[in-house]
Amino acid sequence: MRATRTLTAALLTAATMTALSVAAPATASEPQSTPAAVMTPELHATLETMVHDYQKQHTIVGLAVSVTTPSASGSGRDVTTFTTGTLELDGEERVDTTTQFELGSETKVFTADLLALLVAEGRVSLDDEVQKYAPADIVVPTWGEERKPLTLRDLATHQAGLPDYPENFDLGCGSDKGCQNPRPGYEQMMMWHALQNHKLLWEPGTKWLYSNFGFGLLGMILSDVVTPDVPKKQPPAYQPALEGAFLDALGMSSTMLETPSARLATPYSPENGYAFPWDNTNAFSGAGGLISDADDMGTFVAAHLGYLSTDAPLGVTEMATTLKTQRDISESCSLKPSPNHPPADPASYDCKKVDFQMGLGWQLHADGRNVGVPWAFKDGGTNGSSTETSLAPGLGVGVTTLYNQARSTESQQLATSMLAAIVAEALKPVPTPTPTPAPSPAPAPGPAPSPADSGAAAPSSLAATGQEPAGAGVVGLLAMVLAAGGAALLVGRGRRARR
Repeated sequence: MRATRTLTAALLTAATMTALSVAAPATASEPQSTPAAVMTPELHATLETMVHDYQKQHTIVGLAVSVTTPSASGSGRDVTTFTTGTLELDGEERVDTTTQFELGSETKVFTADLLALLVAEGRVSLDDEVQKYAPADIVVPTWGEERKPLTLRDLATHQAGLPDYPENFDLGCGSDKGCQNPRPGYEQMMMWHALQNHKLLWEPGTKWLYSNFGFGLLGMILSDVVTPDVPKKQPPAYQPALEGAFLDALGMSSTMLETPSARLATPYSPENGYAFPWDNTNAFSGAGGLISDADDMGTFVAAHLGYLSTDAPLGVTEMATTLKTQRDISESCSLKPSPNHPPADPASYDCKKVDFQMGLGWQLHADGRNVGVPWAFKDGGTNGSSTETSLAPGLGVGVTTLYNQARSTESQQLATSMLAAIVAEALKPVPTPTPTPAPSPAPAPGPAPSPADSGAAAPSSLAATGQEPAGAGVVGLLAMVLAAGGAALLVGRGRRARR
């Protein structure tokens, strides 16, 4: 008896579930594989509007943008460029894709690319002590009684415990005390002496503090590894090192240390008008000395996203490795906004809890905040130019913005906003058509209950012919199950009555 009830319940449950699965409405499904963030006409129009609106909103003189996306053909990549404005305020020459802009601190990711190549070649290690590369008469500071050393990884992730600029930075002015721009005159040995005389702010590898000092030092060290015979009184051979590593292989002929150029957009300050050129060609080259254009930056971004030819040299293939996480950052520090807080004093800094990661030079957001997918970011600013690059490596998408105006807090987010728009378009769910329900086959009928037990006549037509009962399928199955259940209950009652 109990077995009969169990069988009846199982059949009813199966029939009910079959009916529900047929009747349930189809819903839009998420893409089953990585979506393709291709450049459609609709997306192109959206991005173009964003560029022109941004230029008008912030009264930017000249603006160029490169957007790298997967090719619609499924093979390779497309680079789409947008330009607006002029090279000079009130000028007539329009910005185009070959107009050069100061990169400022975006130079740091070029320095990181050089580091990645030298690591791959075995010429340096990320955990090498800085002391290994110092001149013989220089003692690099360490931390604590255990004398924890400063490493190349610390420099490349802004965790060296070094301030933004060295205390002796004004030495670059020479006889022109208090000059606007000490960078051209700031020599290699000036930086080495500044390092030797500096007491680390905190234990290396523990807190994040953005440091031009640290990246200038890193660029100087790497240049010396590539070309070790350059006298310390001369600027480091930074540009030749980059050219040999990847610039020449990628054909990036517009990317160079800043020199007078007819194609360089004139830098401007919103407050003061014309701004002096950065001219960062000496010891600080690796921290912010390059200029480039939209065409070159599209190529640069594509290499980081892995769009490579089969014969790409090691210096190009290693560029993507700079996007790998090197350090998890949980505490970020910044100098308090007061002249009474000397940069060499740890008490001069406000530190707060944060949650991001550092690659080599790149700031990484694995949680996808503000964009929707994991992404990488690096910006740059000079006295009169601003740049920003935002990448979504998982989608093969990157955006670089370049413009000749000093950045402000509110005007530095165009690349990230454009990346977010591309990601949102790529992640739109694709509705699937409602499937046509297939008829459910009727199960083979079981043995009919005995008329003596059930008090009902057996369906002789079914037993005699083997034909399906009327209402075959889900409805017929339900009818059969209910009939079988009723018969079973009658069987039970009959047996109890006979007792």
